[in-house]
Amino acid sequence: MGKMSEVETPTAVKQHKCCWCGQMIKAGEQYRRYRYWSDGDAGTVKTHAECFEAMQDEAADEGGWIEWTPGSGERPNSRMNEPHKVCDVPPHPQG
Repeated sequence: MGKMSEVETPTAVKQHKCCWCGQMIKAGEQYRRYRYWSDGDAGTVKTHAECFEAMQDEAADEGGWIEWTPGSGERPNSRMNEPHKVCDVPPHPQG
């Protein structure tokens, strides 16, 4: 098992690829970043905030640590917790 740095939440100055889902982190978007060291390897992991949470949930389900391949995770629906918008369309008449 490796070691990792504290998780940071910077704002992207340029685009980055999310290590979890493989989609782009856009410039101006906040993201999660940490560094890791394992068996002589070192690297930096950058993810969308919601992808980081999904990674943490999966790790918790597996006892606290998981191995994964960059781009193999699925990006959660980041709009899932937003309130539903009410349509301005009147209901269909019955009858």
